[in-house]
Amino acid sequence: MRETPFSPGDSTLGESLRKQGCVKNIFFSEGTYQIECVDGTSSETFWPFLQLDDRGKILDCFCTCHAAESKGSCEHLAAAFLTIFNDKVEPLHRRFRESLWNVLCQLAARRHGYESHAITKEKEGLYQACSQTGKVLLQLKPLTKTAEEQLEEIIAHRHLETEETSLKFSNLSSEELLLWKQGRPTTQLQFELSFWSDLAKWWMFLQEKSDPYSIDFIFDEKGFPKGITIAFSSLKIAFYVAEVNWAQIIPTLKTVASPLPVFDVQGKKVKQIEYDPEKRQFTLDWETLPKTKPSPLKEGHNKTFTLDSWVYEVGVGFYPAKPDHFLENHVITEEKIPAFLQKYLPLLKEHLTNTKVSASSIVPRYKLYFTPDATLHIDMYLFEEEDLQKGNPAYFSSWVYLDGRGFYHLEESLFPSSQMQIPKEDVAEFIDKHRFWLHTCDGFQPHVSSVEARLGYHVDERGNLHFTTLLDVEQDSAGIMDFGSWIYIKGRGFYAKASSRTGMYIKPGLVVPRSDLSRFIRKHREDLETLRNFFTPVCHITKAGVTIVINEEGVIVVKPEYSFLPQYPREKVRIFEEYTFVENEGFAEIPFSLRLPDLYQNEKEIDADFEPYFLAYDLTILQPFTVFLDPRLQKTEDLSLQIKKAWREDSKNFWRVEMEYQTEIGSILAYDIWEAIHDNKKYLFSKAGLIYLKQSRFHWLKGLSKKRWAKNGKEVRLTTIEWIRLSVFENIKKPAEQELSGESSDEMRSFLNLSLAFVQGEIPEVEGLHSSLRPYQEMGLRWLWFLYSNGLSGLLCDEMGLGKTHQAMALIAALRTELRKKEKKSKVLVVCPTSVIFHWQELLKRFLPSLQVYVFYGAQRNLEDVTSELVLTSYGILRTEKQALSKIPFELAVFDEVQIAKNAKSQTHKALRGIDANMRLGLTGTPIENELLELKALFDVILPTYLPNESVFKELFVNPIEKGADPEKKFLLSRLVKPFLLRRKKTEVLLELPEKTEEIAYCVLSDEQKKMYDETMASSRSNLLDSLKDRGSSVPYLHVFALLTSLKRICDHPCLIHKNVKEYKKHHSGKWELFVELLKEARESKQKVVVFSQYLEMLDIIEAYLKEEQIGFAGIRGSTRNRAEQVATFANNPSCEVFVASLQAAGVGIDLVAASVVIHYDRWWNPAKENQATDRVHRIGQNRGVQVFKMVTKNTIEESIHQIIERKKGLLEGVIGYDDQEQVKSFTREELIQLLEIAQ
Repeated sequence: MRETPFSPGDSTLGESLRKQGCVKNIFFSEGTYQIECVDGTSSETFWPFLQLDDRGKILDCFCTCHAAESKGSCEHLAAAFLTIFNDKVEPLHRRFRESLWNVLCQLAARRHGYESHAITKEKEGLYQACSQTGKVLLQLKPLTKTAEEQLEEIIAHRHLETEETSLKFSNLSSEELLLWKQGRPTTQLQFELSFWSDLAKWWMFLQEKSDPYSIDFIFDEKGFPKGITIAFSSLKIAFYVAEVNWAQIIPTLKTVASPLPVFDVQGKKVKQIEYDPEKRQFTLDWETLPKTKPSPLKEGHNKTFTLDSWVYEVGVGFYPAKPDHFLENHVITEEKIPAFLQKYLPLLKEHLTNTKVSASSIVPRYKLYFTPDATLHIDMYLFEEEDLQKGNPAYFSSWVYLDGRGFYHLEESLFPSSQMQIPKEDVAEFIDKHRFWLHTCDGFQPHVSSVEARLGYHVDERGNLHFTTLLDVEQDSAGIMDFGSWIYIKGRGFYAKASSRTGMYIKPGLVVPRSDLSRFIRKHREDLETLRNFFTPVCHITKAGVTIVINEEGVIVVKPEYSFLPQYPREKVRIFEEYTFVENEGFAEIPFSLRLPDLYQNEKEIDADFEPYFLAYDLTILQPFTVFLDPRLQKTEDLSLQIKKAWREDSKNFWRVEMEYQTEIGSILAYDIWEAIHDNKKYLFSKAGLIYLKQSRFHWLKGLSKKRWAKNGKEVRLTTIEWIRLSVFENIKKPAEQELSGESSDEMRSFLNLSLAFVQGEIPEVEGLHSSLRPYQEMGLRWLWFLYSNGLSGLLCDEMGLGKTHQAMALIAALRTELRKKEKKSKVLVVCPTSVIFHWQELLKRFLPSLQVYVFYGAQRNLEDVTSELVLTSYGILRTEKQALSKIPFELAVFDEVQIAKNAKSQTHKALRGIDANMRLGLTGTPIENELLELKALFDVILPTYLPNESVFKELFVNPIEKGADPEKKFLLSRLVKPFLLRRKKTEVLLELPEKTEEIAYCVLSDEQKKMYDETMASSRSNLLDSLKDRGSSVPYLHVFALLTSLKRICDHPCLIHKNVKEYKKHHSGKWELFVELLKEARESKQKVVVFSQYLEMLDIIEAYLKEEQIGFAGIRGSTRNRAEQVATFANNPSCEVFVASLQAAGVGIDLVAASVVIHYDRWWNPAKENQATDRVHRIGQNRGVQVFKMVTKNTIEESIHQIIERKKGLLEGVIGYDDQEQVKSFTREELIQLLEIAQ
C-alpha cells in the first residue's frame, strides 16, 4: 500500500474502501479533486476534497465527515488520496495531463472548436466532425446504451458551469478569472470548460478502471499513420491525425498499449535499471524490440519520417530524432545522477529493480554540534541520526539514497552537502544568515535576549581607536564560546552581545582611524556613553591659541599654545580635534572656545603650495584663536595711496610724483608693489600688512616700465592721462592744505585737481570764428581746451543738433590763435563720412573763412606740397591713403561720426590709429552701439593705451557689466571714461527747444500680406530654429537677416516682394492705408511731413502716390546729387509739403526744421539711427512741436523687434548715457530664438 499523509488507521481503512469499490465519481481540475466516497459501515456518502501539487503533496484537504473536522484525517480522505494515485507514481491530474486522451481532445478542440455544435450527431447515436470538403475527421460510436447516454449528457445536455458550481475555476488566477468574466478566457480554460475535457477524462477513467481497449493505426500507401482508432468495450473512437500533430501524440503512446512502440533510443527499450550503492551509479539493461508488420510499401518510398523531434520508422515505431546523452551509455555515473533523476524519474520508477524510489518527498533533519576547535558541524539525517553516514548513503542535490530504503526526494535542501563544517570565524555570519532555520534546532536557537557583554577599547600609538570585547562571563568557562557578535552557551543556544547598548555599528574588532576619530565620537556619542570609562568629565585644557609668524626663510609657521590643568602634563594629554584623551581616564570634549582645528593642534609650517589656501581661508578660521599674528600677515582694512609731492617736468605731459601706500598697520612704497606684480606674485607680505595684488586698483602699475622709477622707487614719472587713470582706480589720500607750502605748492594743487579743472578752465581766444557760441557750447570749448592744454584727447558726444561741429570749429580757431601767438605752424586734420564732406567744407568756409582748407578728395587728390592749415578728407580716402596721411604730424585730428571705427578689427580703425596727432577729437552722437568692446575700440582710437588691453578689459568690465549687471564695475567704468567724454542732451541744455512727441502707430496685415507672411515664415522658420538651438554651430546671422528682411518688406507693402511698384494699387497693405491717413491729417493741419524708409521701392511707391495726388515733395536717396537743392526746396517752397528720404542718406548732415511731423514708415534695426533722422527735424531752429510716428505692424516680426530693442535700451546708459543697438548681430542666440518663436 502506498504511504499516505493520514493516520495509519485511516490509511488502512481507506485502502479497504478503495478495494471494495466504495470510491465512486471522481471530479478533478488540475490538482483540485472532489471525490464521492460511500462509507463502508453506514453507507452514507461523503465528499472528500483534496488539493495536490504535481508531486502529489497535499496542499489542502477536508471531508464532509465529522472525523475529518475534529482530527484533520479520515478514511474517506485516505481512500480518495489512494484512488488519485491508483498504485501509480504520479497523481491522476499529472497522468491525465500527459495522457493520449487529453492530447487527442486538445488537438480536436483546436481543430473543430470548443462549442458543442462543433460535432454533429448522426443516426444510431453516432457523433462525428467533418472537414469543409466532407472528409470525416472524427467519429465517436457508442456500442452500448449506457455509452450512448453518456455521450448525450457530455455533448448535448451539458450543464452551465460557474464559479459556484464547478471545480474548474478553483485553480484560476485573478487575471484569468477577469479575462473569463470579460468573455476572453484563456485557451486552457476554454478547453477545461468544454465537452472535450469531459470526454478525455471519461476515457482516462475507462483506462484507469482497466476497461479492455485496443488501439490501431490507419496507414496511407507510404506506410505513414494518418489516423488512430480506439475500441473500448462500450465505445469506438476514430481520429484523423495530421502529420504536424504526431510530435505531440507520440510521447503519450507510452501511457497506453500502443501497437507502434515508442523507443527510448532507436530500436531499443529499457528492460531494467539497477543501482550500485558502492559505485554510486545506475546500470541500464536494454532490449531490442521486434518490428511490427506495417502496410505494404511501394518500391521507392521512404522507410523513415522525421516528425519534429521524433522519427517514425515504418514497421518499427517511434524514437527520438536526437540521441539523449543520458541514454547513450549503459552506465549513469554519480555526477550525472541528479540530472537523470530530474529528467527520467518515471522511467526510473518503472524499471528500477534492486531498490525503490519513494513516491513522496521527505523533510530532512539535522544534528548540530561543536568540536573542541569551535567548528560547528551540521549532519543531515532522514529517519535516525547518522543514517546518512552508515553503509553507502549518497547525496544527490535534492535527492538522497539510503541503504535498504532507496531514493528519497528532499522537500527542502538548505545546504550543498549532507555534512557541513562551519569554521569558528564564519559562525557569526552563518547565524545571521540562517537565524530562522536555527530556531528549529534545539540547543542552537538564537535568542532575542543577550548575554551581558561589555565593549572595551584602547588608543594605539598612531591615534587609532580599537574596540574589543569584555564578557561578563568567563570566556574559558565550559560550554561558552565567543563568536564575535554572538555568544554560544551549551544547551541554551546563541546570544547576542548586548548589541543594542552600543548600536549596531560599534562592534568588537572595529578600528576607527585617527582622521575619523572626532567625527566618530560625535556621531555615536549616545552609544559610547554606555562604555565604561570612555568619557571623563574633566576638561584637561584651560587655554588654547596659536601664534602665526613668518620665519627667516619667509615660511609661515603656526604654533599651537595650550595651557593644561596642573595634574596633566602636556605629554600625557593627546588631542583629537574636539576631544582630549588621557590613558586610563578617557576622552573629554574640548569646549568650543578652546577647540583648535585638527590641522593646527601641532606646530605646522605652511608649504608654498598650500600658502594661498591658508591665506584665503585658514587664516580667517584661526583668527579667534590667534594670540599673535605677524604684522606682515594682517589683512588691511584701509589701503590708500598717499601723495607726498608732485611737480611738472619740462614736458607738459609728464609729472614727477612721490607716493607710498599707507594702511592702519604701516606704509610701503608703490615701487615695492610694482616689483611684486612684475614678479607675478599674488600677494605681498609687507610692513603695511598683507596686500593682495590681483585687485583691479593696481592695474595702473602694470603698464609702467622700470625706467619710470627713480630714487630707489620713491619717485615715479606719470603722464597726465596716467594720473587720471590712477585717480579712478585708487583711493587717493591727499595732503592737508597746511602741508602744501613752498614753491611747488601751486603745481601740487594743479596736479591734485586735474579732474576738477575739466569744467573750470578758461575760455580761449577764438579769432576768426564768425559765430557766437551758446553757453553750453562755451562750456564744451572750455573742456576741449583743457584737454588740449594737458596733452589729452576726448570724445564730444552731444546729442544730434547741439552743434558738435561748431564746438570743433571753435577749438580749431582757438588752437590756430594760440599757435600764431607762439609763431608756430601746424596742421589740423578733419575726417568725416563721404556724405557730409562738402557740408563740412561749407561750414568751414562760412564760419572760418580765413582758414586755409584743402579738401583731400576725388581723383585729383594730392598731398605733396600741401600748405593749407586744415586737411579735410573722408574715411574711405583715409583707408586708401593711410600711409601718406600717417607721415604728416597734425596738431589736432577731428574724427566726425567716429562710431564708424567701433570695430577694432576694421581697416578704418587701423587707419585712424595710424594718424600722428597731438590731440584727437572724436565727434559722435552715438559713442557706443552694441557692446562695451566698441566703447573700448573708440577710446583706443582717441586715447590709445588709456583703457586696459582687451583681455583685462573683458575681465574688469565686459563680463561683470553685460552678463552680471555689476553696479560697482559699471560705476568704475563710468569714472574711467567720464573725464574724456562729454555728453549733453537737448532736454538738458536747450530748454527753449519745442517738445518732441513720439508715438507708435500700430497697424495690421491685410489678408494678402497675412498669406505671404505665413508662407515666408513656414519656408524658413523651422530650419533656422533648429540651427539656432544647436549650440555647437555658429549663429546663421545671414539667413536670419534674410528672413527678417523679407518679413519686414511684406509688412511694408506686397509690392516690395512682387517687385511691381507701378501696380501698387492692385495690392493691399494695412500699413499703407494707415500712412495715407496720417499724411492726410498732417496736411489738413498745415504741417509739413518728413517720411523715412529704408527700402527704395517703398520710397518709389510713396513718390508715385504723391505725384498722382499732386502733392509737392522733395527727397534724398543715396544716389541723390543735388542734396542741398532738395533740402532748400523743402525749406523754402510752401507748396513742397513732403520730404521723402532714405534713412541712411538723410540721417546726418541736413536740416529739415521746416517739417513738424516725422513718419518712420518702417523700423530700423538701430533706434539710434531713427533718432538721428528725427533730429533732422527736432533741432535748433525748430519753432513748432514735433510729432513723430513710428509705424509698427501688430503680431509680426516688427512688433517683436520693437519689444526686444526697447527692453535692451538702457543697458549701457549708466556708462555713456546713450544706447544705439545696430544690426541683427546685436541680438544674442537666445533673443533670435525668442524672436522667431514669437514671430509666428
